[in-house]
Amino acid sequence: MDRIFLDNSHVPLHYQVADYLIDMLQRGDLVPDMRVPPEEELTRLFGVSRTTIRRSLEHLTAKGLVVRKQGKGTFWTDKARNVQPHKLTGINRQIFNINETTTVNVLSKTTERGTEAARRFLGVAQEEQVVVFKRVRYAAGAPMSYTVNYIRQEWGRLITPGHLKRMTMLEALETVAGVNIGTIEHEVEVARASAEIAQHLSVPVLDPVLSIQTSVFDTGEAPVEIVWTSFVENKYKFKVVL
Repeated sequence: MDRIFLDNSHVPLHYQVADYLIDMLQRGDLVPDMRVPPEEELTRLFGVSRTTIRRSLEHLTAKGLVVRKQGKGTFWTDKARNVQPHKLTGINRQIFNINETTTVNVLSKTTERGTEAARRFLGVAQEEQVVVFKRVRYAAGAPMSYTVNYIRQEWGRLITPGHLKRMTMLEALETVAGVNIGTIEHEVEVARASAEIAQHLSVPVLDPVLSIQTSVFDTGEAPVEIVWTSFVENKYKFKVVL
């Protein structure tokens, strides 16, 4: 099998390897009745370290998709027969699959009442507060996007700004807060920059920006977080590979 090059700098390598293995399974390149290729072969195939391969297999094991048998290798489970793509794939990766090197500045983490729209989505009680993260992503040193995340306290309190400098919010929800991510919904529209958005994106107030509302649910369909991301008009790139 030819060498596979992983080039998405915004998603950790072990997630990319795990997703690619799932994709190969769905395409029929790998068969559920067969064992997963050995670590040595996967290391060569993806050009990553053995530690990365082990973390990928640990991730698939935690999802119940593979089982490791001592002295025999790693095998797909019955659950793998009907596997769906990892929730970090699809539009989330497409949105952040920007060619330029990007950096993230976590502006703040607060515990507050939040907006009424966020409260309605999260279904919080009248006296309950939510955790709010605000971040700016830069491409080539210039602001590219401004993101505001509203998360239920039981999960948001576990995530720190330091986590978000090393991983995406979805990865933090899974690996730090222990959330089993289920459905992710996106709504995309062109909006006008508010004073707050304009300030962080260095654009004039009322300039057009691409606004993406992301609603995240766990596997039990309970709301986890709602996110609003505003992109500078000429900094957004949407790419689909079929």
